Amino acid sequence: MYQVFDLNEGEILAGDVRLLYVSSARFERDWNGDRHSHECTEISFCIQGRGEFCIRDAVIPAAGDDLIIVPPFVEHSERSTPSAPLEYVVFGVSGVNIAGENLSVGYRKSSFRDQRMQFVNLLTYLLEELENRSEGYLEVCSSLLNILLVKISRLPAIDMEQTRDAAPAAAGDNSVFWVKQYIDDNFTKEVNLDLLAGKVGLNKFSLVRRFKSVYGCSPINYLLDRKFQEAKFLLLTTENSVKQIATALGFSSANYFTQAFQQHVGVSPTEYRRQGGELRQKEGNKSIKA
Repeated sequence: MYQVFDLNEGEILAGDVRLLYVSSARFERDWNGDRHSHECTEISFCIQGRGEFCIRDAVIPAAGDDLIIVPPFVEHSERSTPSAPLEYVVFGVSGVNIAGENLSVGYRKSSFRDQRMQFVNLLTYLLEELENRSEGYLEVCSSLLNILLVKISRLPAIDMEQTRDAAPAAAGDNSVFWVKQYIDDNFTKEVNLDLLAGKVGLNKFSLVRRFKSVYGCSPINYLLDRKFQEAKFLLLTTENSVKQIATALGFSSANYFTQAFQQHVGVSPTEYRRQGGELRQKEGNKSIKA
């Protein structure tokens, strides 16, 4: 069973929040959705059953009474199992931010279990109004949307605020924040621009432009800087050879690592280690004299 109610922008409002579409789904078989993203925020109310939301690189278990919010331009998909088909209602809304969100994660999850009947009744009324479209249904839907947004904002782990900012601008910041976090978590692995752009659903040129506007450098330059930060730490705190450090940081050879390090830092890895050792020795001597 699958129903979609596409709405004209501005028809159903709650303050600055616009309801763009509503879909109601129940999957009767093992189901795997294609990965996709939206230009708006998606709010999913899981009514019953079990499944998973695959959001970027995370797999989020979903069950009845779970609420999952996915910001704009975050790649995701849904899964359901035949033993307990997942049933949920999805809102697409613009004009809303999830305040305090850890954007590297790319979602917010909470539970409306303690208020299940209230949420289910409100959603049922809204779906009935959209299906029947009786006189005055827009006003009724706007009122129901406003109540639902207030109740969502009161749920644990949810801090939602309305905003007049355009969704795509917020989504751009969201994407590049996640890319930065991904680099921080994976800088020792094979990471390239094609991989990063694919994970956030942007072309390479848009990603580079947005990343530079926020962090002042390209994603690849940030990746190299992160590698060299770690290299300097390892040179000063371990006895690992230059070759071992180069391998650990994902460089193809010790020679390439040495050349890139010297170009980036200004001295070779061996010289950096020597200077660092001499500096620590001088500081140690000062401490002894004191």
